[in-house]
Order: sequence, then structure tokens, then C-alpha cells
Amino acid sequence: MIPNRSRLTPKLLPLVLLGTTLLPQPGFARDRLQDLKDPAYWSQLCTLLGSKPTDTLPACERALELRPKEAPLWTRYGSLLLGSQQYSEAIAAFGQALKRQPKNSQAWAGQCLAWKELGDDEAAVTACDQALKINTNWGDRSALEAQHTRSLIRNQELDYQTALQFYQQVLEQQPTYSLALFYRGEALEKLGKSQEAIDAYQRALKGDDNWGTMELAQTWYLRGLTHRRVKEAELAVKAFDRALSFNPNDGPTWFQLADTLRELQRPTEALSAYNRVLEIQPTSSQALLGQCLTLNQLQQAEAALAACQKTLQGNAPLSPEEVAQVWNQQSYALTNLGKLEDALTAANRVVGMRPDWSQGWSDRAVVLWHLKQYETALASVEKAISLDPQDARAWANQGRIWRSLNNPEKALAAYTEALKIDPENASVWANLSAVQWSQGDHGAALDAANRAVTVDPKLLQGWQNRATALVALQKYPDAQTSYERAIEIDQNSADSWAGLGLVLAKQRQYPQAIAALQTAVSLNPQQSLAQQALEALMEVEPPVLPK
Repeated sequence: MIPNRSRLTPKLLPLVLLGTTLLPQPGFARDRLQDLKDPAYWSQLCTLLGSKPTDTLPACERALELRPKEAPLWTRYGSLLLGSQQYSEAIAAFGQALKRQPKNSQAWAGQCLAWKELGDDEAAVTACDQALKINTNWGDRSALEAQHTRSLIRNQELDYQTALQFYQQVLEQQPTYSLALFYRGEALEKLGKSQEAIDAYQRALKGDDNWGTMELAQTWYLRGLTHRRVKEAELAVKAFDRALSFNPNDGPTWFQLADTLRELQRPTEALSAYNRVLEIQPTSSQALLGQCLTLNQLQQAEAALAACQKTLQGNAPLSPEEVAQVWNQQSYALTNLGKLEDALTAANRVVGMRPDWSQGWSDRAVVLWHLKQYETALASVEKAISLDPQDARAWANQGRIWRSLNNPEKALAAYTEALKIDPENASVWANLSAVQWSQGDHGAALDAANRAVTVDPKLLQGWQNRATALVALQKYPDAQTSYERAIEIDQNSADSWAGLGLVLAKQRQYPQAIAALQTAVSLNPQQSLAQQALEALMEVEPPVLPK
């Protein structure tokens, strides 16, 4: 049958007027519309303006005045209130819908979400259970979302197992359902099955693009978190970058990106990301703490100290562990500023707050080492190792303290333990090389130095120690190359210039040796080795005087 167009026209006419009457107009235009008593018009308006709750809520309220017994209108109104974060009002609206239509899973699921946001977990779980029990009239909600919300609220292993079974049943019917795959990944992550979770997230992203109310940005965000969980930091960075391509103003994603970059020893990029978080959330305590950590990583002690102090004034409450971390970072910054007594006071505060934290005791030992209180430093680092025998930094710090106590055998043992735990620590390899050289084991010293510069080709100490070992082995051309590499890294290193001068002298390249030694003395007049060598060379090979 051909529809009667004349009967359809009056119902469509208000929608034609929509473009003009809802734009900013003189007051009488809105007043006249408010007087319209066409329930169909207001119902359509309530339904079609979903992306503009501020405009839609008044339309729904007007529709409900005219049709107060329509459960779908109350459900729609509740959903809009929920989206506007008016949770108590949303619960009341969903209640009105359920009074008129008890078998309304959409309304029960909406109440579940609202109660969850209000922090009433018991009421939320009850509502979700009711939605799943009725399992009809879901509207724009789904049983999948209700099951997911319920498992997150309960946050128990058994609930995640139950949810996982539910998702699997859904996927048996719809194997490429993106939202179900995403939820499956989340449940697997909660159960500690990180690699399976990543696989599920990847399948979700290659699925049918049915995400329900889920945004792609959140999927990439959680995938990045999972990569971090399994220590796949580079992949985590890519995932967070992808999430930000969908939502560039998401503070939590910027924060996770910043933290990951800092762990990857990319402090400049990390600092930029933390700054972005603070542009979005200016008083974020966690971002300020990250900024403090990163500035210390960049050896910007004054700025780090200021950021640490500001962290304690942020809006979000810090956990006791985070407060201790703030004080620990203040201690580190104060140490770099040469304020050692203040640094020790801060370090003592850290171990007072967290006596079971290995890093606090280990970092306190470093401050005591700078104060030349070696025995006390040794006791502090031994406490750290007793708390966490897998703390590679604590073993490395113990090695440094044993060296200062003139006990190279124990220093060697401590560095060896550190490298068993973390074989990719270039600085520890360099320190091990120095101890081996001092014991006359020059071949082993060269091997350790080679390992240091392989792990970190920009480590100045690694190239210097490599050159020193090569000199002891009388391999002067190779030693010269190592000193030259060290100078490329730091042209202001007086020790590198002095070493280069001595090696050149060994090869009887006296003019070049004198020039290198003069550079060393100009950079550091207290470089006694360079001064002595220069005096000796000046007697053997006087410099050519200018004409």
C-alpha cells in the first residue's frame, strides 16, 4: 500500500523546523514551542537529540508531561541523565520505567551503572543481576555489558571466571564480536593471563567493529596497560600513541605513556608527556610525582626538587607508598645539589615511613656513602638486600661501598650478584671492570668494559675503563680509539684528554700528546696526572714556539 503522504506531513513538519527553532533565537520562539502539545513531536525530539543532552533533557521532560505512563520514555530519560552524570536522578527515572515495565533489562542495567558511579556496589550488583535474570528489552544496552559491569564491581576471581564463560558463549555465536573479545581480554588480564589478554585485544581490533558504547581509544589504552604488565614497553608506547590518536585529551593515557617512556630511559619524551597530563589535570599528584622522577633522571635537581615539593600539594590523595617515593626523590635531588645533611634527613624519613621498602634503604646508603659514612652505608644497603635479594641496584650499591672500604674481593662479589639479576646494566659492568683492573686481571677488565659499551655505547665510564684496560695490555692504538670515543661523548672530560695524551706519548706522537694534555689541564687544572706527564714531555719534546 502507498502511504498517505498528507497524513505524514504534520508529523514531519516539526523536524523541518528543528534547524531554526532550536538555534539561539529570541525568547518568544522557544516559548511558543513549549506550548506545543503534540506528544509525538516531543518524543521524537527526546529520541533524536541524543548527542546533545542539554537540549534533549528538556524535550524528554516535556514528553513525559504529556505521556507520563510510557516506560520507554522514562528509560530514555534515565539514560540521558546517566550520560549527564546525574546519577541519583537517573536511578529515579529508571525506577519510574520499571514501575510501568518491570521486565526492562535496559532500565535495570542503567540503574546498575548509576549505583556503581555512586559507590553503592551492593545495589549495583543487585540491579545488574536483575537485568541478566530478566534478559529482555535491552534497548541500547546488552547482557554482555551488564555481565562486564557486574564482574568489575565484584572484582573477584570467581566472577571473572564466570564472566569469561559468558563471553565465550557469546563468541561461539559471534566469533568476531569486537566488544565481547575486548571484555574477554580484560577478564583474562584480571586473571593474570596477560599474553592471552593481548591476543584477545588484538582479535577485538580486527573484529567486526561492534563496540557497543566502547570507544576504540579505551581499547588501545587497556591494550597498552597489558603490554606494560608483560614488560613489553615498546609495544605499550605504540598502543598508547594509538589511543591518543583517537582521544588526544585523555589524561590517563598520557600518564601511562609518560610512565612507560620513563621506564624506557627516554626521559625527555617522558617529561613532555607528563607536562601534557598537567595541562589537562593541573593538580594531578601522580603526574607531578612522575615529573619529579623524570627531572631527577635528567639530572635537573633544582626543578626536580620543586616538582617533588609541589607533588604533596596536588589534588589527588597519595598512597603511603607514593608519599615515601616523593621524599625519596627529594633526597635524591638534594644529594645532587650537594645538600647531603638535608638529603639524609629526607632518606631517614623514607625508611621511617616504609621500613619494608628495599629501595628506600638502598638509596639511603648512597647518601651515607656521599657523606663518607661507609660502615653505616653498608648496614643500610645490607638491610635493603635482606628485604629484597633480587634488588640489583642494592647489590651494585654494596659493591661501590666495599670498594670505598678497600675490599675489592667483596666488591667483585657484589657486582657479580647485581649482574646476575640485571645483566643489561652498563654502569655495573663498568664498575666491575674497574675492580678487575685494580686486581690486575686486565683481560677480564677489558671483557667487562666491552660488555658495558655494548649495552650502552654512550657510557663515558665504559670507554674510559676499556681504554685503561687496553693500556695495561699495551694495546695503545686500540686504547687511543677508546679515549677518542670517550671524548666524542664528553669533550669536557679532562680525564679522557689526559688518558689520550698519555697513550699518544706511549706511541711517541709527542706534539699531539702535548696538545691533548694541555687540553686536559685547561679543563681541570687539578688533573695531576696530566700535569706531571706534560712537564715530562715538555723536557723531552719542547713545543714549537710561535714565530
